Amino acid sequence: MDRFGNIKMATRLQTGIIGITGYTGLELLRLLNAHPLTDVIYATSRQHENTPIGEIYPHLAHMDLNVTNTDALEVAEKCDVVFLALPHKTAQDTVAAIHGKTKVIDLSADFRLDDVETYEKYYQVKHEYPDLLGKVAYGLPEIYRNDIKGCSTIANPGCFALLAQLLMYPFKDKIHSVDFIGITGSSGGGKSLSDGAHHPVRSHNMRSYNINKHRHMPEVCKSAGITESQLNFVPTSGPFTRGIFGQAFITLKSDVDAPKSLDHANSVYKNEPFVRYQNQVALADIIGSNFADLNFSLGENGHIIAQGAIDNLVKGAAGCAVQNMNILCGLDETLGLTSLSPVYP
Repeated sequence: MDRFGNIKMATRLQTGIIGITGYTGLELLRLLNAHPLTDVIYATSRQHENTPIGEIYPHLAHMDLNVTNTDALEVAEKCDVVFLALPHKTAQDTVAAIHGKTKVIDLSADFRLDDVETYEKYYQVKHEYPDLLGKVAYGLPEIYRNDIKGCSTIANPGCFALLAQLLMYPFKDKIHSVDFIGITGSSGGGKSLSDGAHHPVRSHNMRSYNINKHRHMPEVCKSAGITESQLNFVPTSGPFTRGIFGQAFITLKSDVDAPKSLDHANSVYKNEPFVRYQNQVALADIIGSNFADLNFSLGENGHIIAQGAIDNLVKGAAGCAVQNMNILCGLDETLGLTSLSPVYP
């Protein structure tokens, strides 16, 4: 079998997760375990060697899977698809080592941006593989599906960036300015402890951070056809565990017909399997699923009000990665994902 060609439906995909013990790695494991055509044969962590996953996470005690510290090259050699759930700034070497040896889906930020200067500005670290940036496709299926199909290494979008792009992309090149407010759950900050994520503070609180400095801004600007000076980006932490609720207040250029642009926005995703147009957007309607619920309306002043919600760990991370895997491997894009109905209430 040519692992860089389409994979027949009868073929089971051998997959590996490098960086299994973070929230994103665990969510990948959950989704791949539910996928009808995938086997997880490697789940790696530098902190564990031949440890049953159930000993690390008791909620997975039913799974017959050992966590190992297997070298990434060995994982790539044995797997059809390798998922990297490594921290930002640390995935560069691993991506470079296995690029071209198998299909790779990187959930870090290290290859999302296509120029070194922007990466180093926002991530404050040198990029060691600038020549590889142009060889990695940006993995937002609803916008860049054709690029994903033709590439073997995919960079998953950031969770804030994914939702913000879905809200702004229908108005690409028509935007004068936009104000985006995104409220995220505590799981978006990962497992590392911090004052802002401490439950006694977070459970009853909301606060904004990195206003107009958030590292997802360049991703959003590219898809929206705007510059950073046209975007106010206000990430906000909310008192819940999962999900992102986003609102974009879009001022269109003076020569743009707002009602026609609104009609376009309300049809641009009509054939997308994981985008749902809703009369009212609510986090409770998407948690645990790969759906993005959106609503576009026209304000009294002619501005566009765009609202959306995603599960940051599913559509904002692991679910999008599995969606990308399906595209890469010539499978039905929805395989293993539409069965994940939202957890309600």
